Order: sequence, then structure tokens, then C-alpha cells
Amino acid sequence: MSGVKPRKAFITGGAGFIGSTVTAGLLEMGWQVSVFDNLSLGRKEFVEPHLDNPSFRFVEADLLDLERLKGEIEGHDVVFHLSANSDISYGTKYTDIDLKQGTVATYNVLEAMRLGGVGEIIFASSSAIYGETAVVPTPEECGPLFPISFYGASKMACEGLVSAFCHNYDYKAWIYRFGNIVGYNGTHGVIYDFINKLKKNPQELQVLGDGRQAKPYLYVKE
Repeated sequence: MSGVKPRKAFITGGAGFIGSTVTAGLLEMGWQVSVFDNLSLGRKEFVEPHLDNPSFRFVEADLLDLERLKGEIEGHDVVFHLSANSDISYGTKYTDIDLKQGTVATYNVLEAMRLGGVGEIIFASSSAIYGETAVVPTPEECGPLFPISFYGASKMACEGLVSAFCHNYDYKAWIYRFGNIVGYNGTHGVIYDFINKLKKNPQELQVLGDGRQAKPYLYVKE
């Protein structure tokens, strides 16, 4: 709409799988977008098409650098917090990675928002917080929650931090407990590995389990 000031979004993990899709979508809608990503899982090539766009800004930095984060987040209207260690198997080898890149990083985002006067956050949580629930399909209010991965435990802790900051500082928050996301710009995961195995050997289809397992997926652009 003519005369309406575009909203300014700060996207953590904006060069990642889901983040790069959100980045492109918001730019198409006329938003101003700042991407903050340490490129540990994200790739700069995923946002390269936007580098010449005056409405786009890329910051290569880590969320654990609170001072840098505070300076970069100020002046935005809303934060899309999509950054995390989404490689769950990696977290079983390095058991503090989800604590640092998930829980502590989320605290830093929320604290930087408080200090920078940003009052809205959209947080990417995960269905991993439910653990091995016997209720399938699993309703959102299912509980108590017993995550079985360090990733799921971190996401549950992050939801608690978001809730506490909302209560104490009147933030507005939207939390999405994503399931299994597939699509372009994926860099790891079961489907990613599955496709690569087929590319290497199209004559053999490796099936894990007894062949009767089922798993739902959501396309990243949805």
C-alpha cells in the first residue's frame, strides 16, 4: 500500500534451510530484511540473489556474541528466530552444542530485543519437544513433554524463555512447532541423505525398518 512504511525483519539463521525461504518471501512482500547468520549450517549462496537488493542486509556473526547482536538487532520491528543446530545427530556427539546454539543463543536474542526495544518474535520450535508420545497424530496440547534429544530439550527450554520474556516485558510471540520439513536448500536430514544415496546408486533403495514405517513431511515454502 502506498505510503505505508515497510516492516523491518531481523532473521536469525536467515541463510539456512527455512530461513532462506522466509527471507525471500518477506522481500517479495516488500519488507526490509536483515539476516544474521554464522554460516555453520546456512550458506551464503542461499541469500546471494538478494545481496544487491537495497532492502536486504547480511550480517555474518554468531548469536553467542551478545554485544554484536545488540547492535545489529536495534531498530527492527520483529525477529524471526530460526537459528539452531538442526543436525540432531551432531548433538549426540557434542552434547553442549544445543545448549549453546539453542538455549543460550535464544536467551541472547530475547535479551538483545529487550535492550533494543524490539517487541515481537516468531520462534521456530520443533515437534521434537514431544518426545516419543503415544498419541498419534499428536495434538498441540499433548503433555507432559519428555523430549528424547538434546535438540528437543533445548527447544522446550527456549519456549520457556520466550514465555517468560513475554510475561515480564510484554513481548508478542508466535511459536511454531515444526515437524519434518523438506524442500530446496536442505543441507542434511533423512530425506537429504535418502536422495543422495539414490543418486549414488539408483539400482538400490535402502529401507530402514521393516518398510511399514510412515512419516509426515511439510514442504518448506508452506
